[in-house]
Parts: sequence; C-alpha cells; structure tokens
Amino acid sequence: MRKVRWASVWTVVGACVVALAMLWVVLRGKVWAWIPFFIAAGVAVREIRYLQRARRPAEAGFDERRRGEPDDGRERRRR
Repeated sequence: MRKVRWASVWTVVGACVVALAMLWVVLRGKVWAWIPFFIAAGVAVREIRYLQRARRPAEAGFDERRRGEPDDGRERRRR
C-alpha cells in the first residue's frame, strides 16, 4: 500500500471548502469574495497536482535514462 500524504489531502479538502464558501458568498453579491475564491482554488489545484506527481514511479522522467542502461554517448548535464 502506498503512503498517504495526509497533510496534502487535508489541504485539498480545506481549500475546496473555502473555495465553495467563497463561491456562495460571490453568488450572494459580494464581489470581494472572488479574490479568496481564486486563491483557495489555486491552492487546491496545486496540491492535487503535487499528489499526482508524488504517485508516479521514480523513473517516470522521460529525459533521463533508466537505471542500469548504458550511456550512449549523449551525456546530459543536470544543473
């Protein structure tokens, strides 16, 4: 079983709750609530993408050679 990053999961849940609450406030006519809505939605999207990247296998990088494969003369610098 994979290790669950509970802090990130709770961040996503909290950001979604805040975004939904601010959307409700916007729908009730308060224009100022767009700002916290977009911030909370952005935090939720960022954390979801972080969780997705964390689930990928370690060798998912398409620009790196796999471990154990010989170098074919095209040495890549990592800086």
